[in-house]
Amino acid sequence: MKTLVAGGKGVNRLVVFLVRPTNYDDRGYPRRFWRGVLPSNSLAAMYSLTQQALASEVVSVAKYHIEVFDDGVWGQRVDDPIGLVRRFTDGQTKVVVGLVGVQTNQFPRARDLAYKFRKAGATVVIGGFHVSGSISTMFDGIGADDEKRKDVPCPHIMPPEVQKLMADGIIVCHGEAEKVWVQILSDIVAGRPQLLYRGGKPSLENAPMPEYPNHYFDDFATEMYTLDTNRGCPFACNFCTIINVQGRVQRFRDPKAITEMVRQICNQKGSFSGFFTDDNFARNPLRDAILDGLAKLRQQDYKIGFMVEADLASFQLPGFIPKLAAAGCSQVFLGLESLNQAVLKDARKHQNQVTNFPKMIDALHQNGIGVHAAFIIGWPVETRESILASIEELKRLGVDQTSLFILTPLPGSELHIRMYCTGVPMDLDFNDYDSFHLVNNHPNLSRQDLRQLMYKCFREFYRSKQMIAALKRLPPERFWGMLRNYFWYRNSALGEGTHPMMAGFWSKRRRCERRPELPRESLLTFWSKEAWFRLKYIGHCFREFYIFQHVYFEVRLQGEIGEQMADGMTKARSWYRHIFARPSRQWLNEFWIRYGQQKWALLWKPHWHIRTLPYATAEVIYTSYWVVVLWWNLKTMAV
Repeated sequence: MKTLVAGGKGVNRLVVFLVRPTNYDDRGYPRRFWRGVLPSNSLAAMYSLTQQALASEVVSVAKYHIEVFDDGVWGQRVDDPIGLVRRFTDGQTKVVVGLVGVQTNQFPRARDLAYKFRKAGATVVIGGFHVSGSISTMFDGIGADDEKRKDVPCPHIMPPEVQKLMADGIIVCHGEAEKVWVQILSDIVAGRPQLLYRGGKPSLENAPMPEYPNHYFDDFATEMYTLDTNRGCPFACNFCTIINVQGRVQRFRDPKAITEMVRQICNQKGSFSGFFTDDNFARNPLRDAILDGLAKLRQQDYKIGFMVEADLASFQLPGFIPKLAAAGCSQVFLGLESLNQAVLKDARKHQNQVTNFPKMIDALHQNGIGVHAAFIIGWPVETRESILASIEELKRLGVDQTSLFILTPLPGSELHIRMYCTGVPMDLDFNDYDSFHLVNNHPNLSRQDLRQLMYKCFREFYRSKQMIAALKRLPPERFWGMLRNYFWYRNSALGEGTHPMMAGFWSKRRRCERRPELPRESLLTFWSKEAWFRLKYIGHCFREFYIFQHVYFEVRLQGEIGEQMADGMTKARSWYRHIFARPSRQWLNEFWIRYGQQKWALLWKPHWHIRTLPYATAEVIYTSYWVVVLWWNLKTMAV
């Protein structure tokens, strides 16, 4: 929980809770983690907008108080909405709850929180991509402000779940908040709020920069700042919701303000690590001014590293990729989505030409920039074999990291509204619209098969061989950042069973907080499931420890060790060379495999047990060394 208290003008006190809701896990509990990874840019934007609004003359209050909650992070969770509101109930205070940046998979949790806060007497406002996208496609129609997509159908009805919220007195904010948030707060203070506000697509030139509260990152594994330098995307991908909320005409922030924000963070923290969340940074007409400003800061010895999103045709923009490198870009997120040109055409992703993929990837690598590919599985034409073949092709192309998604008809997308209007069955539980569950039937794969295939795809891509190859081709200064990404992704998908973009480290649950429609589990049931999960997770962590030890040794310490097999362990000199001169796990792994292959023969071959002594000693030395390396790296991250 983070707090700001300040004075203003007027007669009442206004308390504003800004909440980024999480979603529910497969057992029905809020998905929360001891340490988060991805911060919410929407939360940061709303925090700065709220400060600006309450400091103005428009909202007439004598005092105001802002608290920020990231519900997916254990230390910032909302576990008692009613008690939270009652802390400020004194007859002179209005409490406003803003449910911020709500995506479709977060909507059920946001709705449950909304009713609890409403029951306690708070005024609740909900915004984000689900309500905004649903209204845009189901009520307004995509063709209303897009001449090139007049053919997209629209039933012109208010989405039922949104209508229900408004019927129950919950305020809905459609669109962006920059121009309308101050009006919403003013109307609430005056006692005359509307049930639906239209924020539209305001200019960002004079909008306040996103800002995180003090100590927000105390509950995160890393301190990564986010910023949208522009909004909107000129392309028309049919699975995308962004273009139907933020539009296809790009609006942008002042490059000088962006550079100044980065400079201030560097002065405060010693460096800047960030993610520019624009759906397509490459098409920002002011991108060169931003990159040139950051490059000048780096020339003044400011430590800057960041990630951007770009399209697959952006390598053709003159000077774009070299400017990214000069400005400190460490990774570019590319929406590959598919390696099938016909699929890309059907998805309206015309900017993606499969023949250009190697050119874009090579151009980034030549400038020392990592390649992070978004890739969708579950297109109707795909089979298990074709999906696994695509994963192998991603590795062959030189993709360093990939985020995998199951094709999902997200409300607010053209894909969803076309399926809705043609009567294609889709799941009613929005909690599953997280790109990790299949919400409509696939012609070639069952839902369970595709879910298991998703895990297999993560496992196949993030094998040690692939991670080693990627780390070797990236500049040495990118090593630890990419290794942490690999650990995060493997821990999320293979350890927690959660999509990495929704996951942190070490999930935590409370028995009393299950979804309202599900019964509370007994103490025995709850804790037995928790114990079994923890047992498997500890096993996963043990395995990961040695996988990443192997990756580290092969990339950072390994010499010409590949052809040296376990039989070379006959002399002390050979043992010393393996341990200290050319550390590697290859020879250790080879021996333990051969040892295990003896099986029952170990009962009458005692010499095999004697042979394990030098190898076991090596394991102790390697493990101790790797623990020190990890400890030092974690300590360095915390400074």
